[in-house]
This record gives sequence, C-alpha cells and structure tokens, in this order.
Amino acid sequence: MTLDGEITEIASPPNKADRFKNVTIWIPITEEHAEITFPVEDFQKMDLNEGDKITIKVEKKFDIDAMAQDLFKGKL
Repeated sequence: MTLDGEITEIASPPNKADRFKNVTIWIPITEEHAEITFPVEDFQKMDLNEGDKITIKVEKKFDIDAMAQDLFKGKL
C-alpha cells in the first residue's frame, strides 16, 4: 500500500532532542495524521522540512504456514 502525505510538523521528543526527531504527516486519503520518529542522523540525511510532500510505502508480510498451524491449534 502506498500513501501520499505532507509533513505538517517536525519536533523533538521531550528529553530526547539530541537523539530523535518526530515527523507528523497529514495523509488526506485517511484524513489522519501519522507520526514517525527518526534517529537524528537519519533525519539529517533525508533533509525533511515542513510542507514537503512524502510517500509512505507500507508492506505487510505474513507466514501462511504458521498461521495455519495456529488455526489448527485453536490460537486464532
């Protein structure tokens, strides 16, 4: 799944300003904000700014064999 959004806020979490940055992204299709926390080094490499457009790719993988075993064991 791919979601397009816009960075609406960049902030430092309390007591971790030297280590992390919080990025808030408005995603119009879901009409929700998403917050992602990055280590400062990664954040600096990406050069993100408020107002930037961003695309988020979400991948979900699952193990069908493990799921089937859980189903037969009554765990699902």
